[in-house]
Amino acid sequence: MSVLFEFELGKGFHFSSAFGERFNMPVSGERVYLPEILGDGFIQEVRLQNGLALCLHNYILKENLILRRHDTGSSEMLTIKFDCRRLPVKLNAEPNEPLFNESKGCEVELGTGNFFTELNIPPGQAIVFLVIGTSRSTLLDLLGLGSNWPSMEQMLKDNKCFVLHEGMTLEMERTLIQIGQVNQTTPLASLLYQTKALELIHQLFTKLLTRPEIVPVALHQEDADKIYAIRATIVYDLSVTPVLTDLAAKAGMSLTKMKLLFHQIFGKSIYNYYQSERMDEAAQLLNHLTVSEAGYKVGFTNLSHFTRLFEKHNQIKPKRYKDTLKNKLVSNPE
Repeated sequence: MSVLFEFELGKGFHFSSAFGERFNMPVSGERVYLPEILGDGFIQEVRLQNGLALCLHNYILKENLILRRHDTGSSEMLTIKFDCRRLPVKLNAEPNEPLFNESKGCEVELGTGNFFTELNIPPGQAIVFLVIGTSRSTLLDLLGLGSNWPSMEQMLKDNKCFVLHEGMTLEMERTLIQIGQVNQTTPLASLLYQTKALELIHQLFTKLLTRPEIVPVALHQEDADKIYAIRATIVYDLSVTPVLTDLAAKAGMSLTKMKLLFHQIFGKSIYNYYQSERMDEAAQLLNHLTVSEAGYKVGFTNLSHFTRLFEKHNQIKPKRYKDTLKNKLVSNPE
């Protein structure tokens, strides 16, 4: 059974209040607790002094929850979602479903509020994710990009529809955890929320601004769905090297357009993205597999080749990486 909450972003929209009204729950201190039948935990939206809004989801569900955001047609509002849930990617998503949906790892998505998005949150998992809402002008004022990063300035200022996708760094994960630990007894909580929100924005754009300069293009909902479906196909089985012509044909896109939009959203070519995901998956597998088994699982038959690529991506050889995992387990047996 799934519980549905539908909403639209707009001026004056307050997620906690709308959620409380939907489930007949009171809002206190901008925080609304989940009804007992749905789960245990809370949603809190904090309006910050610098024009940002911070919405924190911190709960464990008893029922599957669907958060469905409808397209309002306005492109002025931007959202930044920091999500550290580790869930499998759906290969065969429903129409209009991929954006802000299940993720393979800890991910961040920055985009305009005029996309239809649907987020499915399963029961029985500790959920902590954060959405920062801002206007284009507020974010541009905070960043002060100027002429140093013209394509990012143009993207944030003029691009009617866009989404940018990044993996979360360990620093982002730590900051997100720190935000989740703030409670109503924390001294100067509002100041801490504001500081940590700015910290997350700084950490995200430190990564985004390392991307090559490109001429940004507007992204339509249909094209966004196709690109995310292509991503799902790539990561569904990382032992299979993607064939670009096959991906484009399956998506019903030209090869040129597919490569352009994928690079704009994910900041990498399709092949480089595949290799990066492959090495991240191998690092996860080394928690319980040998080096050769992990390499085989992600499609390598040559152990030397796997070792070279793993070291290039992670700055450490897979054998040594696995040894560090063992040492951590010995040091922290719990």
